[in-house]
Amino acid sequence: MVELTPEVGMRSAKPRRSRTFWWGLGALGILTAIWGYSNIVIRQLEHSMSPAELLIIRFGLVGLLGLPWVFRGPRISPMRWLGGLAVGFFLASATLAQAISMESIPVDSVAFITALYVILTPLFMALWRRRMPHRIVIAAALVSLIGVGLLVGHFTVTAATGTLWALLAAVVATLQIIGTAEVSRVMTTIQLAIVEALGAFVTLVVYALITHAHASNPHLFAAVTGSFSWAVWWRLGYLAVLGTLVAVWLQVWGQSQLTATEAALAFNMEPVWTAVFAWLVFAQWLRWLQVLGAALIVASLVALSVTGEETSALEIPDAKAPYREH
Repeated sequence: MVELTPEVGMRSAKPRRSRTFWWGLGALGILTAIWGYSNIVIRQLEHSMSPAELLIIRFGLVGLLGLPWVFRGPRISPMRWLGGLAVGFFLASATLAQAISMESIPVDSVAFITALYVILTPLFMALWRRRMPHRIVIAAALVSLIGVGLLVGHFTVTAATGTLWALLAAVVATLQIIGTAEVSRVMTTIQLAIVEALGAFVTLVVYALITHAHASNPHLFAAVTGSFSWAVWWRLGYLAVLGTLVAVWLQVWGQSQLTATEAALAFNMEPVWTAVFAWLVFAQWLRWLQVLGAALIVASLVALSVTGEETSALEIPDAKAPYREH
């Protein structure tokens, strides 16, 4: 609300973003950098094991080894356990849907379609709260989505089954973002990070048992017996510690300082970091259109952060209070 200053009778300056907003945005910025380099590490491991095996080891290391820290914290009720495991289910499902879609359509097309969660997040939130998202949010989301499209390159819509899998990945990623924001209010960040990883691990194990994804390769046995090379273990360790445990903690804490829509916009920095690390590691140069796309993504975040609007005006209000860490 705009007030008049008693001294000069003029309108006061627009309210500025709080310090917690900038801390939250910084946390998600670091998170997207971790995700970006994780994509490089996954590419380096693609010849060592299948995606299902890689994800099982990645989430299993965090979920199983981290259980003692879950029980050392505040008691989690059965319903809250189910909520955290459900978020992990969404995380694993989105990752698997992306992997399946890549078997039918190009990777850049998959990246563009999956990035639709930027649009789906405010729309889903609007449907849930029965309100329309703010026009600034819609504009920033559209600009960010255009930036992603330019960054990943050309996009051709086909009737392939992979397109439907990529759309499913976008929908499930949206649910994961919203679910993380909701569940983070009922347990500590470290608890949710571990429980979410455990939920993803269980989901992937069930998937492997149903599809027999583990039958053609001995890599799960190699992980148990420790017969991997040091290079493989280093990359798996990065994915487990930084790419999963630290990343989920940053996501949970960062989203607790922002709205779900602001977080979804911040997550679009991931392809920017992926392109930067691909240039550093694989010497893959960005084209001018990709540079323009990266600039549009950054511009959408800047526009959202300097509007001076309060969070309640930009997002559907939430009556729940954030969980207080112990």
